[in-house]
Amino acid sequence: MSKKLILTLMLLVLSSLIFGGYLVIKGKNPSNFDYKVKEGEEFVINIDENITTSYSWQFKIKDEEIVKLNKDEYLEPKTNLVGGSGTHKFIFAGKKKGETTIIFKYYRIWEGEESSVETKEFKVKVY
Repeated sequence: MSKKLILTLMLLVLSSLIFGGYLVIKGKNPSNFDYKVKEGEEFVINIDENITTSYSWQFKIKDEEIVKLNKDEYLEPKTNLVGGSGTHKFIFAGKKKGETTIIFKYYRIWEGEESSVETKEFKVKVY
């Protein structure tokens, strides 16, 4: 390989380490909350979902006095490919001041919550 090519590759690797690390650090949420909303304010959680597999996202709000679900809907895939994933859109709203967690589990309803293949948690602070 030529020296120029090796130097270019080394610069690419070095810059990805420097800037990639910076983006990860910068992307951290120092408050540990995924969402901070005012009372009455809505927020949206979008999660990829493929209904052709019969799996769906089910959720539980740890403290239902803090947050409520206003609406949820499945958005069809933006592709015509068979079996493509769409998006499940959940619209929540802050009810009263406090902190809670919304836990989503991805499973087939008839197999039960214990059969969940994926779990996501979102911390919410209502102020």
